[in-house]
Amino acid sequence: AIRWTWKRPRPRLCSQPQPGSMSNVFKGEFKVTTQSLMGKADVKKLRSSLQAEFPELTKKALDGILGKEEVGVLKCSNGSTLYVPGDGPAAFFDDGFGGVYPTLTTLWRIPDMMPELVTHAPVSKFLLPKDRSAGADMMLPGVIVPPEGLGPLELGQKRCIRVEGNKMPIAVGKMLVSAADVKGSGMKGKGMEVKHVYHDSLWAYSGRKVPNDGFLADQVVASEGAPPAAAAAAAAADESDEEEAEEEESDAREE
Repeated sequence: AIRWTWKRPRPRLCSQPQPGSMSNVFKGEFKVTTQSLMGKADVKKLRSSLQAEFPELTKKALDGILGKEEVGVLKCSNGSTLYVPGDGPAAFFDDGFGGVYPTLTTLWRIPDMMPELVTHAPVSKFLLPKDRSAGADMMLPGVIVPPEGLGPLELGQKRCIRVEGNKMPIAVGKMLVSAADVKGSGMKGKGMEVKHVYHDSLWAYSGRKVPNDGFLADQVVASEGAPPAAAAAAAAADESDEEEAEEEESDAREE
């Protein structure tokens, strides 16, 4: 007689990203599939949630970034949603899992609006997308821990990444570990899931701009913050406009 035996099947490793855990959603090209304008109630709700999550984002700062008028909603082929003020670059994005993050364009205007992780310049080479590589997530061994520590660290916490000696962020994402995890692992393993990074498709869609001369083609290095010539010219033009406005106001008062 044939004796049948039963063996417990081995669990298969899932290679698909788990809900809410997809790394850089802009690692590949994307297309805008639909465009619409947010209603006033939705804009108010968005602004309120952003200020609650990012305390450093004051009302005045948010007015300058998101604008006071219309906010466009761009649904994209990669599942993300872009929030665009008027005809400017995207200010915030939804990663497709309900998490809303500032774009690099926004972070370059308010670099201190969220907690950060600091890394060495050579590490940035691995974070940046190039050729067919989507760029890596932030590994804990590459994080520079300051004397005061990393601050309150929570699983899922949104943070940006910057290079030592350069104040401008190079990426934004969410933490994959808590303070207890870091203490237990001894700063080993993957620490942060990168959602948007310098040189990805959202950066390209936003105009391929750089905030200072430390942002090179294949890495980001230390910089004292000297802006590129174009940015310097734009800043000079803004100052000139402000001076003209002040002169006009002064003349009007004298009349």
